[in-house]
Amino acid sequence: MIGSGIVGLINAIALTKRGLSVVCIDQPTEKQLSSYKVGESLLIFSNAFLRTLGDLDDRLNESFEKEGFWMVHGLEGRSSFDSSVSEWGFESHIPQSWIDKFHDPLFPRALFKDAQIVRPEVEAELRDRARRTPGLDLNERGLVRDVRLGEDGDDHLLHWSSRDKRESGEIAARWVVDCSGRNRLLARKFGHTLPLDDDFRTTAAWAQFSGCTSDLFDDRWNYTFPDGVVARRDHNTMHLWGDGYWIWLIRLAGDRISVGVTYHRGRPPEEGNAREVFWKVLRRYPLLDWLSEDNVLEFSAYRDVQHLTDTFVSPRRYAMVGDASSIIDAFYSQGISLSMTTSWHIANIAEQDVKQDRLDTDYIDHVNRAVTADWRIMRSMVKSKYSPAIADSRFFILDHMLDYMIFGATLLGRFRAVRWLLETDGGYSDRETQEQIRLRTNLTRRLYLSQSAPWHRVDPHRVAGIIEAWHRGLERRARWRLDNGVELPPTKAAMRAYSALPGLWKLPRVHRMEQADLSLAATKEPEFVAATGKEYRPPVMAVNGTILLTLTAVSTLWDMADTRVRKLRKGLRLRQRRRYATR
Repeated sequence: MIGSGIVGLINAIALTKRGLSVVCIDQPTEKQLSSYKVGESLLIFSNAFLRTLGDLDDRLNESFEKEGFWMVHGLEGRSSFDSSVSEWGFESHIPQSWIDKFHDPLFPRALFKDAQIVRPEVEAELRDRARRTPGLDLNERGLVRDVRLGEDGDDHLLHWSSRDKRESGEIAARWVVDCSGRNRLLARKFGHTLPLDDDFRTTAAWAQFSGCTSDLFDDRWNYTFPDGVVARRDHNTMHLWGDGYWIWLIRLAGDRISVGVTYHRGRPPEEGNAREVFWKVLRRYPLLDWLSEDNVLEFSAYRDVQHLTDTFVSPRRYAMVGDASSIIDAFYSQGISLSMTTSWHIANIAEQDVKQDRLDTDYIDHVNRAVTADWRIMRSMVKSKYSPAIADSRFFILDHMLDYMIFGATLLGRFRAVRWLLETDGGYSDRETQEQIRLRTNLTRRLYLSQSAPWHRVDPHRVAGIIEAWHRGLERRARWRLDNGVELPPTKAAMRAYSALPGLWKLPRVHRMEQADLSLAATKEPEFVAATGKEYRPPVMAVNGTILLTLTAVSTLWDMADTRVRKLRKGLRLRQRRRYATR
């Protein structure tokens, strides 16, 4: 294992639990060990793997609880989230009655209870656990300098040396997993870097601040649902969208907050270097006027955020995961989440090869295709929103709905992954029963964004292509409306886990609403939808993807038809004007 950040440590622990002998090698500096990094928001798969496989349930319970995610457009220059602001939100908090039905109290926490973590604290705990794990050698004395691949089944040979070059050594290994982050040792050495085929490039700048006390978030940060339930926007991972940029706000334990600005390099929102742009953009938001240089704990920036790789697992018995493979954008905090699932697949492949001397090249091919498709899907999610189309409120709602459809469809896979993890005591494959083997077999094909139900039988790249075209279509129609003076009112749509659909059927009449809000009051769920954690296919989770696909598709068809009618009307008016002009 190359690298001992959060991804490298989780991989090392996971592979050790599979009964493999693991060496994790790295020599982090004191600055790297204490770096606040981004301030991680857990979502989709990351929470489940960290709580169970990483045994971090207690640590995550002590972290700042993430109640959901919240997207906003139009807050520039405003002191409140008033009716001139568009919003899209999802509160993941579940009712106690749901929690009580699970046979294991850890199950609902791993499935639903996301957190916002302080990276150095979590990594320190994982590092300590790695040191105490039998079969895992945490070598913190050097950096891998070179890797020579074995031929004809021979082991690979890794050469390492300390930063001061006083210590060095060699390690023979059947498998090598690169978790070295943006160093990308294996991707560079073996030519796996994939050039971007468009002009979409982004820069990110972020800082972690102290003194972020709750009194800074007054009643203006409250959102009231139609049934009177109040949500705290600041208890969600906040995303503030502007033209060609977005801001993240991630509250953390200890009265800290992570704040970042990511922007399109082709049309930066302000002049200057990354730090200057960071502060100039933040000053557009009166609600954030309490942020200052005086309480900055650490500032960092990447001029060029994105990079891609064409391979995640090689049949030559090496793999790349986390930033060592690909990174698109911090939006939705999907870097660690997708790394967790990719790592789980790597563990399956490496375990089978080492223990059974059988390299499953079909599985490797499926992982590479599906994970690459997942990154294409994620890139299409963020790319469309950096365009001017974000100012169109219908695009803002429908484009986020398309994202929600992708993430919502993973619910069954998340449920099965959590069940497998818990029933194997956090990933010990030698504790599997026939039922857990069945779960694992299913997940090897479907634990991906691009292979969730109901599109799990479609080729992953075909799925990615459809999603990319879907985003482009929404963006194209929105830009036509903006270019032709079609003004749609700012619109809000907030959901909860127990009221998980927005009222998209209201879209045709939002222009008649005094307050354009598609949020719905909660309804009591039928008893049969409750899950206990022992099911193979819980009813609602089995059809969740189909329901979301249907609702998103119908709403998109209406958007297509409505925009088409508007174009026809505009064309008719132009013809009439020309006729009058020639008379």
